[in-house]
Amino acid sequence: MGALTVAVLLSLAACTSARTRHQQSAAPGSSAQTSAQVGSPQVGAPPSTHGSSRASSAPESSEIHSAVPTTAKPTSAPPAAGLPLAYPTGSATRVITVVAPSASSTVATLQGFEKVTAGWRPHGQAVRAYLGSAGLSSQPREGLSATPVGSFTLTLAFGRNPNPGTSLPYRQTTPADWWISQSGPLYNTLQRCTGSCGFTQGDPNEHLYDITPLYNYAVVIDYNRAPVIQGAGSAFFLHVAVGEPTAGCVAIAQDSLTSIMGWLTPATHPRILIGVGR
Repeated sequence: MGALTVAVLLSLAACTSARTRHQQSAAPGSSAQTSAQVGSPQVGAPPSTHGSSRASSAPESSEIHSAVPTTAKPTSAPPAAGLPLAYPTGSATRVITVVAPSASSTVATLQGFEKVTAGWRPHGQAVRAYLGSAGLSSQPREGLSATPVGSFTLTLAFGRNPNPGTSLPYRQTTPADWWISQSGPLYNTLQRCTGSCGFTQGDPNEHLYDITPLYNYAVVIDYNRAPVIQGAGSAFFLHVAVGEPTAGCVAIAQDSLTSIMGWLTPATHPRILIGVGR
């Protein structure tokens, strides 16, 4: 066999080997691709209390894994989208949605959203929220432990503890602070009284200073606040959860609440949207 023939055969063998390696490294089942998919962040997905995990596929071969290096994907902002509840948002550029699976549910998912050019972008992680023991209602009233549905402004905050960093008007409560639920001109307002008061210092009014840890921090939900309808329900707040349904308020973990309070600002005209998911 001549020298020229041997050289040609060696060249063909080298091309075949290189093409084979390229096909192996590009195969869709390679460990490099599997690692990139499993490691990608799922932005905006609500946390589950019954999480599960899957083991990633083992590399097909150490040669292929080392031949195709992987690089971490940069974390990007969540994509903008519509809100999960079809309620008006007015001039708000920051909103909180509280989405329940049904009208009778006593738990829901709370998520912050910020308005951007393309729509609404999720802010922070979705968290578990507790609702009234009677679920949701479009017609709340005194004595019914249901959370009102709809879109409500958030303009005032309070708590027994010092201001956690919110720029909303914040009142640190004292033993003189009450939320009024008795009928009359003060119905559904926060009142401070140190002497002879124009309201009952007891039921049905709430002594805010004593109700802990629920009112360690709270944001007033402006349901039935302007105008006020007597008997249509009062004292609806976003407050600290204790792991059980409420008397009609929305409750979340204290750390989540203080984080959200720090995010709410008067300039963004914040609102809370409460309802059943679409």
